[in-house]
Amino acid sequence: MNASPPTTGHVLHERLLARLRLRHLKLIDALATQAHLRRAAEAVHISQPAATQLLRELEDLLGLALFERHARGMRITEAGRVLARHARVAIEALASTAEALAQQAAGQQRPLRVGAILAALSSLLRPALPVLRAQHPTLRLAIEEASIERLLARLQGGALDLVLLRRPAPVPEGCRFEPLRADRMVVLAGTDHPWTGRKRLRLRDLAEARWVLPPPHFAVRQALDAAFAREQAQPLAHALQVLVPELLPAVLAEPGVLAPVPQCALDRLDGSRVQVLPLALDAPLEPLGMLYRQADADGTLAPLQTLVDFLRSQWARPAAA
Repeated sequence: MNASPPTTGHVLHERLLARLRLRHLKLIDALATQAHLRRAAEAVHISQPAATQLLRELEDLLGLALFERHARGMRITEAGRVLARHARVAIEALASTAEALAQQAAGQQRPLRVGAILAALSSLLRPALPVLRAQHPTLRLAIEEASIERLLARLQGGALDLVLLRRPAPVPEGCRFEPLRADRMVVLAGTDHPWTGRKRLRLRDLAEARWVLPPPHFAVRQALDAAFAREQAQPLAHALQVLVPELLPAVLAEPGVLAPVPQCALDRLDGSRVQVLPLALDAPLEPLGMLYRQADADGTLAPLQTLVDFLRSQWARPAAA
């Protein structure tokens, strides 16, 4: 690499606008997936020497190493991960733009692209869809499920028009979040669990339980950890981590096993096989709601405003900035 790292984001932005090519983005995206220069070159239909030249140009342009070479391929650096993530967003946004233009040329209205986390799909969208179809039969939707990180990236990149999720922190600039459904953590046990017959429990009563724990970044896990921290204790982890609520009853059938879940997830569970413990616990979760780019709803996309108004009225929640 010949170029030194730019001192400011503005300098790098101007440099990218002047010299970055789409082939650079396609190559970095392929390399992040393939971790091998020859296979990445084949994926973007160029020769290996051309791929080598493109990668050298890109690293010189940024003044950063994007990959470390080793005997069995290439290892992406942190800078490479950042660029690859945003390259994927840019490529998807371009694909979405091409689709919208093609549909417009054909006289078609493109569908609204709605993304959601799994909890929002089941507790917000699924119960509302029949009413939405009845009230707005011509409204076209393309719905997908993804992680919060991917949803935010796709919304900001223009590949999604609206996402259903918990309030992100911070709310992206230019976007508006509106809460739709309040939520809280509840603790589940199997129906044969000895504690299900108790009228009132405290967290300290569950000190010997084994907990089916979600990953640390999940809202319900953070609520549980905060509750245990107030008791100056830690939950004992079960050997299994189960992220699909439909599988929980089988694990909760084991003696002494508990699981924290969002209350909104109870709709997806077999109520004959699990029971909510009468736990005296204040554990609210961030509400489920909708996030969209404000400019799109202010006249740019009339169907988006229709969907926003429908969801707002369906859940009878006041708007929040």
